[in-house]
Amino acid sequence: MKRILIVLLLLISLNTLYFAQNNARIMTYNILNYTDYDNDYRNIYYKKIIEAAKPDILVLQEIKTANSVSQFLSKVLNSKYKAGTFIPNQAINETNNAIFYKDSLFTFLANYPVVITADPGTTERDISEFKLVHNFSKDTIIIYSAHLKSSPGTTNEQRRLKEATTLIARTATLSDKSYYIIVGDFNLYSSFEPAYLKLTDAESKGYFIDPRPIYGVFNNSTYAAHHTQSTRWPSLPDGGSPRGLDDRFDFILISPSLQGNNRVRYIEGSYTVFGNDGEHFDRSINDAGNAAVGQEIADALYYGSDHLPVFADFDFGTFSNLSDEPIISDKTELYQNYPNPFNPSTTISYRISEAGNVKIKLLNVLGQEVKTLVNEYKPAGMYNYQLRMENGELPSGIYFYSLSSEKNYFVKKMIYLK
Repeated sequence: MKRILIVLLLLISLNTLYFAQNNARIMTYNILNYTDYDNDYRNIYYKKIIEAAKPDILVLQEIKTANSVSQFLSKVLNSKYKAGTFIPNQAINETNNAIFYKDSLFTFLANYPVVITADPGTTERDISEFKLVHNFSKDTIIIYSAHLKSSPGTTNEQRRLKEATTLIARTATLSDKSYYIIVGDFNLYSSFEPAYLKLTDAESKGYFIDPRPIYGVFNNSTYAAHHTQSTRWPSLPDGGSPRGLDDRFDFILISPSLQGNNRVRYIEGSYTVFGNDGEHFDRSINDAGNAAVGQEIADALYYGSDHLPVFADFDFGTFSNLSDEPIISDKTELYQNYPNPFNPSTTISYRISEAGNVKIKLLNVLGQEVKTLVNEYKPAGMYNYQLRMENGELPSGIYFYSLSSEKNYFVKKMIYLK
């Protein structure tokens, strides 16, 4: 027992460092016409929101100028963040995109504007292509930030389709193995809007996947937990939209390469509309409390913008950088479960170098056995075990799983989220 406890204490420390380095949270946030002035009162709220959400990469829409970017960096973010290169819209400089990132985790490579039109005075906004490399896995991720044409109606739907079509023409040039996502304020009203169908058309090269899809008209109380706008009712003097939460405008869509057993992957179930507890349909986000974030953060979301932030988590480096599979050797090995964190199921992969009896056990943080997962004779080879947490049989939290054979003993950490 003492041996197991010592191993577990070491693993808690080492795995905390591992997850800090290899799991990354990407957040998108329309911050409502952030200019070079009169933002001091809102900066206080943004600071609270970002400290609570803890993004590793933050992508903003509706930021005005390069000076606005510098102001946000100095007055809202701490020294852990850097700003990527700012490039304003080519045609209409009313609202722009910006990116901030933790330079301990990422290195910024480039900002390439996907220009929708070069005609001055048009209402189509450029889409920013931000490219970063993860400092530890050395994998590159491309993040597109879009603020599609607003308002309902056929004319505006066609403008959004034009923007989406231009983007897909760009992503179609990428390798199938490229890791890319699009984030931002899409101003979409339903899943059958032409722009949404274009972005998610699996028959087209360069398409995106919606990790949290809903179907039909988004302005529907059934979809209350998905809504991102508006945080307030009635309106505030800052010009934001009123009406309460009833629209799904803000999205994170991912490339097919970010699913499955690739080196970089979206962590299933991590997609979050920050602050939406599903109980504020057509109401202000801070009305009568908020079960998701508490009153203080709900107030900050109310005053900060008419949109809610959206974030998703990505795993960089669970597997080798050189292969889509775990590193295989002639030794007995226990690999990190995937996905991790997980709910309700995860896969434990292991390799046995010599035939013999194998035991895999699930342990709590005290090193006590919770259940035996495998206890049988195994020929040499590679194996996968699917662990399912059904019907609330165990509380969420940190667990460990151990593999023991005649000559080997391994322990790894996993996180179960309900």
